[in-house]
Amino acid sequence: MEYVFGVPVLLFLLALVYGGLTGRVRLGSCCAVADPAKDLRMRAAFEDDEPASS
Repeated sequence: MEYVFGVPVLLFLLALVYGGLTGRVRLGSCCAVADPAKDLRMRAAFEDDEPASS
């Protein structure tokens, strides 16, 4: 009975490890702090700054 639960968990962990080694799975957050100067909602706070040249 433990194989019924253990094998899928093991396969999932192996898939995560394989994805991490090949670069297909990355640790990151969707809520990372963004650059406020590039946020359109904050454009009034940065009116004095010149835009960065590309």
